[in-house]
Amino acid sequence: MAAIRTMHRYANVPLPETKAARKVLDGYRQRLALAKDPAAKPRKADPAVPDTLRAMLTVLDRATLAGKRDAAAMLLGYACATRIGELVALDVADVAETPDGLLVTVYRPKIKKFTEVAVPYGRVPATCPVRAVRDLLTAMAEAGRTAGPLLVRITRHGRIAAPLTRHGRPIGDPDGRMTTDAIADVITRIATTAGLEGRWTGHSLRRGFATAARRDGKTLERIGRHGGWADGSAALLGYLEEGDRWTDNPVVGL
Repeated sequence: MAAIRTMHRYANVPLPETKAARKVLDGYRQRLALAKDPAAKPRKADPAVPDTLRAMLTVLDRATLAGKRDAAAMLLGYACATRIGELVALDVADVAETPDGLLVTVYRPKIKKFTEVAVPYGRVPATCPVRAVRDLLTAMAEAGRTAGPLLVRITRHGRIAAPLTRHGRPIGDPDGRMTTDAIADVITRIATTAGLEGRWTGHSLRRGFATAARRDGKTLERIGRHGGWADGSAALLGYLEEGDRWTDNPVVGL
């Protein structure tokens, strides 16, 4: 329906009425719900809260370049509350280490602006995003890469992948930048290896940050500004409700 209405706008003709079509969809959705069909429920990624991240990190071989990359991707994506597209868009130049931690420049397409996200040192070295990014940058520098994408393709032999070609023509990012699908596959694969049940995607990191931050008592304003959510974001409010489910349960004490 959205596509049809958009094409009508482009053709500069009156928009079609969708009230009847929406009623049909509402009825279909209700029938699915009454039948207990899983299709009636929204498909949400499970939130990667700190305990989940720890379990995922334990299955990585962080002595390898791929392990360092995957650890940095998970911890930085979580600490910056990035969407998966924002994470893969990061360049080496976007990450600056300061005495207090990392200052990460993230472009947030939803709000159409750059944000500077402060990422402090973690108390535990194994789950510290600052140390994880530093380890990755050091390993990449040893491999001859000091600029360009932060998260790059790595071959099964542990080397930064060469540019891809098909029939002699370059395909993908010539600098080896990972795609959003590739990062999502990495997160899913690591979660599966760690024996985690549920639906784990690249968005699990962003949801996990919001859920854990709310459980720790952080305010809506601080969480929203840190993660680049628009004011009054319905998605953020939904994450916070999940975080409040137990910590601010109205049944407690009644």
